[in-house]
Amino acid sequence: MDNKSNKLKIANQIIYFKSSELMTEITDKSIDTIVTSPPYNRGKNYDDDYNDKLPESEYFELLKKVFSECYRVLKNNSVFFLNIGDSANDQGKSENVAKLAENIGFNRIQSIIWVKSILGKGHYTPSGGNKRLNNIWEYIFLFSKGEKYELDVKSIGIKYADKSNIGRYSEDDLRDAGNVWLINYAKTTGKTIKKGHEAPFPIEIPFRCIKLVNANNVLDPFAGTCSTLAAAHYLGIPGFGYEKYPKLDVIKDRILNSNFTPQDQVLIPDLEKSVKILNDFLININFYEKLINKQLDIKKFGNIKKLKTIQRTLQSLNIQNPNLDAIINQLMDQSKIKGKKTKSLTDYLK
Repeated sequence: MDNKSNKLKIANQIIYFKSSELMTEITDKSIDTIVTSPPYNRGKNYDDDYNDKLPESEYFELLKKVFSECYRVLKNNSVFFLNIGDSANDQGKSENVAKLAENIGFNRIQSIIWVKSILGKGHYTPSGGNKRLNNIWEYIFLFSKGEKYELDVKSIGIKYADKSNIGRYSEDDLRDAGNVWLINYAKTTGKTIKKGHEAPFPIEIPFRCIKLVNANNVLDPFAGTCSTLAAAHYLGIPGFGYEKYPKLDVIKDRILNSNFTPQDQVLIPDLEKSVKILNDFLININFYEKLINKQLDIKKFGNIKKLKTIQRTLQSLNIQNPNLDAIINQLMDQSKIKGKKTKSLTDYLK
């Protein structure tokens, strides 16, 4: 750490340990893109010294100052990504924060929807009770400073599900993935919170944002655990962050040892086709007969609960496997395990 300027340099990343209300260390119009997620002001455990439940007027005044500085340091015709979500008790706050940025002078381009959890995959804090549904998504607002910005949409694109579109809409097998991003939110625990941060920002989000604009540098005025700088480090570009209440060990580990790799995007049609191919394969090799005749290693298939999970998945995709259905029904009837502890197929077939 540089005690004179109160900053820390990690590889090509610089973190200033102060408020971003005045970013005097950053010159005018020197930043290619900004990716950030400000405190949500709802009582999160960021740091013992930080009050995450400011009066609303003070919270908005803080954001107004920071956004003004963001506008100053951002290059003309560059973009600003702002992530924020509503909680159960402050619906509409995200929209008010977005309007603050517009009032500063940023042009509002569109909203990207970050889906944190869907159909049991990913994490969110159950909070709805019997009054409301749980929030499983957040906004990533896209702003620009100027009108002549450009997005490289194929830099985070996906392959065509319908290959006949190649040549019709594009010369290569790559298309715009759209503005709904499924990035599963990491589960946090008490141990995680003590070591780091209650609301860690997934590295995948700044990675995609930086790729979208082919940025040569990036700024995060609310750096937190420095996920944005971790993405910048992975991409080999300089990053600048401001964090008033830093956890040094967490920041260093996040930037240097995150083991981040870009998230593979599996097309749903390909996933469905793969399941069907596997299902057909199992039917064609007389899976049922080999199972009953003990010609297969049953341990690989686990217990009846696991087989029923496969059964439900196939049924949800309208794929029939009568052999699997027969196995499950036979085992359920003959071992009489309904309502009792599941018995393994290995034990049953002994």
